[in-house]
Amino acid sequence: MIEEGLIRLAFHCADHLPQLAALAKRYRDRKPDPANLCLIRMSELHPRHCIITVDKDFHVYRRNEREVIPLIAPPEK
Repeated sequence: MIEEGLIRLAFHCADHLPQLAALAKRYRDRKPDPANLCLIRMSELHPRHCIITVDKDFHVYRRNEREVIPLIAPPEK
């Protein structure tokens, strides 16, 4: 779909390296993968949207340092 131009990627990691590095440092104890860091950053850029995930770390991650990220996720036990 990307090759055919039906989907256009609007997020480019290279444009957000300082912010992604800061998030990686902040959450280093959780060892977030680059995809999670990008999702946290995208949540900062697009605050009206929810993240759909089963990753329990998103209950801990915060955008803009202290804001809860809106999630569509199974409830915590």
